[in-house]
Amino acid sequence: MSFDPVRFIQVFEHDFAQAKQLLIKHQVLSANEAGNISLRIPGEQRLVIASLSGADSGVSAIVDFDLQHSQGSLTDNLKEVAVLHVAIYRERPQVNAVIHTHSPYLTAFAIAGRPLRAHASQLLGVLDEDQEIPLTAWGPRYAPQPVVDALREHPRAPAALLANHGPFAWSERDVLAATRLLINLEEAAYLTFLAAQLGTPQPFPQGAAQRSRLGWSAT
Repeated sequence: MSFDPVRFIQVFEHDFAQAKQLLIKHQVLSANEAGNISLRIPGEQRLVIASLSGADSGVSAIVDFDLQHSQGSLTDNLKEVAVLHVAIYRERPQVNAVIHTHSPYLTAFAIAGRPLRAHASQLLGVLDEDQEIPLTAWGPRYAPQPVVDALREHPRAPAALLANHGPFAWSERDVLAATRLLINLEEAAYLTFLAAQLGTPQPFPQGAAQRSRLGWSAT
């Protein structure tokens, strides 16, 4: 069956609208709702992307990975950030959706120069107890290399904190899965921040992630 760009965009924009409502409901967006979401077009070197903020929120554009050809409403800002989305797709061929926001607590960790370590139980579903959501090196706005370096250093990481900027998260499934992951990461960042006010956030014991995945009966 040939690719139907109209139908693909319709599905993407429907999921995008649901994703934005989830982000608003869980207070994961910044005050100006800055951010963007993309979805890889199956079997092609192209993606569809839309902004979470502004008058063009939810208005999508299809972009080639070489960023030389596009269909739809591709603003300068979307073209700029698409460079980083493409870098993630190239580095993680299995990834299908990428989300970027300025979520307050994850962005605070990025500005403070701190990775998000696995202290909160929400992270045991996506990380082992000795892993972290990595912090990238600083780079110019949306420079891809710092994120690529972090992905290579942390091959199992489902997200990265762009230094002094904010989070990028991705999913092998779809837009809504990437969005739910980001919501869980933001909650983990919030709880870790609160715990730091009471003392030092405590690590999980060795093997906690595996035991958590097996369930309460694991010994």
